[in-house]
Amino acid sequence: MPQIFHFIFIACCCIIFSSRMEAQPTSQYDDLRRYIGKKSIAVIDSAKLRITYSLQYVPDSTKPQQILKDRKILLIGDDLSHFYSYYVRQADSALTADWDKGKNSAPLKQPADMLGEGYDIYYRYSSGKQTVMEPITDLSTYRYEENDATPQWTIGDETATILSYNCQKAFTRFRGRDWTVWFATDIPLNAGPWKLRGLPGLILKASDSRNHYVFECIGIEQLRQIKQPVIMIGVSRLIKCSRDEYRKAQKQFYENYVNALLALGFNVYVQDDSGKTIEEIATPNKEFEERHISWSTKIDVADRYRKIPYNPIELE
Repeated sequence: MPQIFHFIFIACCCIIFSSRMEAQPTSQYDDLRRYIGKKSIAVIDSAKLRITYSLQYVPDSTKPQQILKDRKILLIGDDLSHFYSYYVRQADSALTADWDKGKNSAPLKQPADMLGEGYDIYYRYSSGKQTVMEPITDLSTYRYEENDATPQWTIGDETATILSYNCQKAFTRFRGRDWTVWFATDIPLNAGPWKLRGLPGLILKASDSRNHYVFECIGIEQLRQIKQPVIMIGVSRLIKCSRDEYRKAQKQFYENYVNALLALGFNVYVQDDSGKTIEEIATPNKEFEERHISWSTKIDVADRYRKIPYNPIELE
């Protein structure tokens, strides 16, 4: 089974069921309500621009030849931007639709080279405050805030054309990686993929020096008539923490493969070389029992104590 996908995908999709958000969307958000849940979202802004990026990234730094893909959406509102994974949102949609019908669906099968990252990043222009949310361990969503977390840039002389826009080159050292980006002054937005912003134009392409993370803009759409809502998904098991606490929890998640599976609701069956089950480990996650959902997976004995490949975009 595509094991790493299950970790992040299930964690992401499970946050949608227990929210207590008060804001009610209007009728123009019917499609949104269908896949998120009628009472689980707060509409916090309306997007006037939707920017789509492709992402290629290396999940295991010891195997740089193994590359995964994601598609990222950046919504730009009047005072707020929202950066998230299109693939994770689509997976949420399908699973939620089945669960709303009483179906206990297994995680969706995805192409082998596609793995959506599960974090959401909200940036408020008026305050410079950034909020990051990601489900990590034990079906809990971690949320932390940063003030003025903007990279310091050096603008170069080189130019290039991306999506017919004339772009300039810029460099920064940010969160443990050296980044090279291309930004378009013809699109005067202080925005870009992930946490990369702070230039006098929209960042259309960004890559770190090892090409472990490569973002490239593949579409820009103005939302004139029907604006897309900028939403925040409500969760009941929300852990407000510092960025350091978040990174610690994230690392612990990847330190033990079996514990990660158990925390996400899987019963684990350990098999020897002949395929005989030699150990059965039940998930301690009671939320799945309450929903009468049971997922299980079989692993080889060699995987009993192995770690999950871990190459986070933030190294420090």
